[in-house]
This record gives sequence, C-alpha cells and structure tokens, in this order.
Amino acid sequence: MLKLSAPDWCFLKPGITPATHYAKVKALGYGAVEMVAPENRAAARAAGLEILNLCAPGMQRGLNRLEHHAEQIPAIRACIDEAATAGIPQVIVFSGNRDGQPDAEGQANCITALRTLAREAAKARVTLVLEMLNSFDHGDYQANRSAYGFAVAKAVASPAVKVLYDLYHMVRMGDDPVADLCANLSLVAHLHLAEVPNRSVPLANGTIAHRTIVQQLANAGYGGWWGMEFIPTGDVYAELEQAVAAVQAPSTNVAKR
Repeated sequence: MLKLSAPDWCFLKPGITPATHYAKVKALGYGAVEMVAPENRAAARAAGLEILNLCAPGMQRGLNRLEHHAEQIPAIRACIDEAATAGIPQVIVFSGNRDGQPDAEGQANCITALRTLAREAAKARVTLVLEMLNSFDHGDYQANRSAYGFAVAKAVASPAVKVLYDLYHMVRMGDDPVADLCANLSLVAHLHLAEVPNRSVPLANGTIAHRTIVQQLANAGYGGWWGMEFIPTGDVYAELEQAVAAVQAPSTNVAKR
C-alpha cells in the first residue's frame, strides 16, 4: 500500500481555506501532510490526514559548526517538545552552510550535536531526520550528497536519528538513489519526490523513472511515506493527482485513510 504525503509549503496556496485544501488532498488519495503550521493542524487532522513532520531552524546556520550549537541545540530541543506534544513523529534538521569548512569536520560536528539530542528525541518518540539538499538551489549547503547524510546517521547509531532523502536533490547532484537507498534503507525515515531539473510534478518515466524506483524500493523493503515535494505550475490539485498516477503501478493501492 503506497503512502503519499503533501507538504503544505508547496500546495496550500493563498485564497483557499486549510479545511478545503486538506479535504481535496485527502480525496486524491493522500494520507498525510507535512510542515503544517500550528494553527492548521486541527483542520488537517479533521480531514483524516496525518501530520508527518515539522522543520527545525538551521538550513544556513546548522549543526555543522560547533559555534552554532549553543543556538541550534536548544532550538531543536524546542522542536522535539513541540512535535511530541502535537503527536508529530519527525523533526527535520539541517547541516547548515559549508562556509569553507571541510566536510569531515562538518560531519563530526553534526554527529556531536545529534548524539546529544538523540536520547531526548527517542524518549519523546520523535525521529530527527537530516535532510540533504542540492548545491544548485542551496548554493553552499554542506550536506549536499547522500554519503554525507548516511555517514552522520551511521555514526550517531540511534533509531532516533535518520535521513530525509529527497530524490530530486540527490539526482541533481549525480547520486544514484536506488543504489544509495537500497544500501542504507534502515537509515531512511522519509522520501521526497519531484522531477529533475525544475522540481516539477513527478513523471512515471521522466529524468527520474519514478514509477520504477518506487517499485524497486518497495521491493527492497521501504514501507514509509513518499512526499510529493514539487512546485506546481498549474492547477495544484490536478498536478497532485498526476503525481499519484506517476508513481502508482497498476497493482499498487494508494493508502486511503
């Protein structure tokens, strides 16, 4: 059963009420939404949708520098508390920008911070998910390759610290998502999809062969959520429906809740 989610920042547009938006998303076969503002969470749940994650700060000033830890660790602790109170299972965290720092040093600092936070996250039943971003859209972001995120998660060695793997970002960086994910599936908490190079609606057989990859990863044992994190260029709900068709094999049943 394919579990599909839709981040609010992509699809909840001005001029439509949250309740109407969530009802439309649910009717299209989505079971969850992501990065939902606190004031919209009740409406999402009333529509029958799960809320998967929230974002910690730190995309530019992240965990890769020791001098940022005094600022970032308390901020992430607050996000863990918020997620636990709201029943949200994941908090997205970031490496931050490189600023000339060697990758090995940045990884070591991320590991130090996440080891500090892992026990608290586990106690709260929250998973910290480190997201890797491409260098075209996020010029100096340090965790810009699959290997960076997986190395950090492996070193922390806690079920409360995993990665958020976005196929759009990693394919743009030249990584092989099937090889990377199949080799590290136990470290993956969540997946995001969009077409390369314009972050548009996923296609069954575009630059990324979404339908084939979804099936390969399902066969490899991935049973988590697939987040449609693309930028719609036309009708939001028509493109969300198109995304469902792109990833759904004829024998696949989309989760309806």
